[in-house]
Amino acid sequence: MKWYDLLSLSLTNLWRRKLRSILTLLGVIIGTASIVTMLSIGIGQSEAMMKMIDQSSDLTTVNVRNDEGGMMIDASGNFSQIEASKKKLNMETVNEIRQLPNVKYASPVLTISIRVQQGVYENYIYIEGMTADALATKKIHIIEGELPDFTKKQDHLPLVIGRDITYQFYNPNSHNWEPAEVDLINKPSFATWDMDAYYNAQGGEGTAPKKHLLHVDGIMGSPDEQQWSPNLYSAYTEIGHLEDFLNQTFKGKAWPGQPKSKSGKPVGEVIYDSIIVGSTDLEHTKEVLEQIRDMGFQVDSNIEFIDSMRQQSANQQMVLGGIGGISLFVAAIGIANTMMMSVYERTKEIGIFKVLGCSLKNIRNIFLAEACLIGLIGGVLGIGLSFIVSSILNNASGQGMEALGIYPVGADGSPLSIIPLWLVAGAIGFATIIGMLAGVMPARRAMKLSALEALRT
Repeated sequence: MKWYDLLSLSLTNLWRRKLRSILTLLGVIIGTASIVTMLSIGIGQSEAMMKMIDQSSDLTTVNVRNDEGGMMIDASGNFSQIEASKKKLNMETVNEIRQLPNVKYASPVLTISIRVQQGVYENYIYIEGMTADALATKKIHIIEGELPDFTKKQDHLPLVIGRDITYQFYNPNSHNWEPAEVDLINKPSFATWDMDAYYNAQGGEGTAPKKHLLHVDGIMGSPDEQQWSPNLYSAYTEIGHLEDFLNQTFKGKAWPGQPKSKSGKPVGEVIYDSIIVGSTDLEHTKEVLEQIRDMGFQVDSNIEFIDSMRQQSANQQMVLGGIGGISLFVAAIGIANTMMMSVYERTKEIGIFKVLGCSLKNIRNIFLAEACLIGLIGGVLGIGLSFIVSSILNNASGQGMEALGIYPVGADGSPLSIIPLWLVAGAIGFATIIGMLAGVMPARRAMKLSALEALRT
């Protein structure tokens, strides 16, 4: 029997029992749509998370800090002492890291705490100085002012500040919180850089340090107003400009947080707060991270978070797919029931086939083909239904989704449901295989029927 004869005969047999075939198809359609929709939500959540991480930070960067030691507890509840790293985050360490394989750049990070005043309002800000290479990975988005050219010499300290820092200004003389009316771009503000001298003066020791005019070039925000970004609470400058400014401001005195003598003079080299390391590409980030960790430093990178997130996403998709798979399992039982009923109803037809010399293989293939067609057609229509449901989910309001217990990651327009091509092909193939497996038992039943007994019925 040719394949097109088999296909034509199978379609004819299914059409002869339209209502039963349609009801069986509905089970496959719902089962396929359930699996695809559930998995598409998991994929959409994972993609939204990846997009959010990629927009807020660079995935090829590694943050290096000194391991300060302390106590650690293992899985058994036993405590152990971790020794602090004896290595310092100095320029020698930076140069050592730069020599490692697959390292694109290594930037020292110097963090300075300052007090900023504008009118009656004040705030305490941490300014991070780093190289232009590291600044380029910060995904800086300017919403007010401009992004300065950190590579060129400036007549002031180039500085960008996060939007939410401006919301944290307060009036120290007021007992009630009130919104601060500050404009760091267009109005003058003043900064106290020598915080040790400031606190001493507050305690009645010494004189208050000099205040310096603070020039803010730009205010950083997020590309989407409702999306969180670490830049919202950060302040950045280029480390070369920062070091020049500190030298001019402190004039031979030690910088804040640096080793100093009893007379306040700097002792030894500059110690940095951290080092930002960039790998040549995403594939080598973990390798660079492990190399630096082996040097005795504490390291972290978003790549480790992504690995954990991918594992969680895979587990989530497995659970969601399992929930949808229950529907397809029920549909498989429906296919088996339909085909078994078809065998009983077509007993005489099967007997005639055998008397006419039709091989057992062809009889088996007839019933397997019908079962496969139910799975294939149901899978295709189920995919169509999945796209409709996916479109509804992606176009529905956030409030509507939350009412259903579904919480989209981020609010940047990322689709909640994503159906990739591999999922389409896999779902159709899986539904077809399920249909074929459901038809195995009825096909074997048809093969075992006696021709004489079949003709007597």
